[in-house]
Amino acid sequence: MRNGVRLTLIILSIILIIDECVYGIPFLGGLIIVHGGWSPIFFNAFLYAVVLIILLADRQNSIKPMAIIPLIGLIGSIIAIIPFVGLITHWILFFLMIFFLFIVFSAPVYIPNRHAKTIYNDEKRH
Repeated sequence: MRNGVRLTLIILSIILIIDECVYGIPFLGGLIIVHGGWSPIFFNAFLYAVVLIILLADRQNSIKPMAIIPLIGLIGSIIAIIPFVGLITHWILFFLMIFFLFIVFSAPVYIPNRHAKTIYNDEKRH
């Protein structure tokens, strides 16, 4: 994973963790979501889609199997439209995103080396 991709995933994960925590608070989260016309849920679904695309598009990514978490978040954001089910869904997504953030922090970073040379020589083969 490249450093820019990693930083982007960390920032988006922190935003999603804060969103899921606030939306998971009984009555307050529901009030925010209903007052916003369910647009906060669609915003979260958009952010989960961006994280999913970043994970799938990055070639140097060693955590591609973790793409299942943003996919669950995308589906969970759609399910969270249902009142009271959304409360539980937001808390599940909150804990999944904390796990995802720990995985992103522990992922190795690809650092290109412009001065590295590979020399192929026939003398070394024998």
